[in-house]
Amino acid sequence: MRTPDPKGQPQLTLALVSSLESGPAATVFAKARLRRQLSQEQVAQRSGITTEQVCWLEEGRVYAFRTPEDALAAAALLTSGLEIDNYEARELTGLPVLPRSIQRNPRGRLAVIGALVIVGVAAVIMLGYALRGPAGQVLPLKDHGSALPEPWKTKVVVQNGSGDINYTRLVASRIAALGYQVVSVKRAIHFDYKHTTVFYTDAGKGRALAERLSNSLGGVDVLPLPAGKDPLTINVIVGPANLAVR
Repeated sequence: MRTPDPKGQPQLTLALVSSLESGPAATVFAKARLRRQLSQEQVAQRSGITTEQVCWLEEGRVYAFRTPEDALAAAALLTSGLEIDNYEARELTGLPVLPRSIQRNPRGRLAVIGALVIVGVAAVIMLGYALRGPAGQVLPLKDHGSALPEPWKTKVVVQNGSGDINYTRLVASRIAALGYQVVSVKRAIHFDYKHTTVFYTDAGKGRALAERLSNSLGGVDVLPLPAGKDPLTINVIVGPANLAVR
């Protein structure tokens, strides 16, 4: 086995960063961490958050946090742990970079960086609300008696039914932005689903809850789940992007 050349390590690291920057998984946090040659465990210890939360932020999985406030707090702590200054923050986010000699007030750099990251995370969260469309597009439900439970009381399992995990995560983020509890995002038994479908438990208000979520997603298919028992648990199998949620 050929021994790696220590002198070539910086070039190897730079090449890795460049390859990630050109891919969809490259985020500000991932690029900043790799530039420092740190592991996710090391960054988590420096930031005061868990390794899992570092992974969520690097992959853009905002929906994995319990609340938007938790996601914003974790993003601010991760920014502090990586010690990203104003110059690097603008560079990583694609904003015009000012010469370092022009930068003043070094005490305010962290506050500015934190604000930029928080605004970015907030924009992702608000995008989910914007993609819902106007309230007038939601179709009226059938007469189900009393009012339905609030969305946050409903658990949603999102499954990848087409093989496109990135689109599946996008749909999961949209569902979380609607206020639902997205308890897991995983692959379906097979990848040949042609349409995005909401499956419900045929008990209690299961169908009404499924129809409400379906309408919020643009009127996707709704089908009963024979083996289901909990009406407050909904399964969403995501189909291809061109035939799924509108």
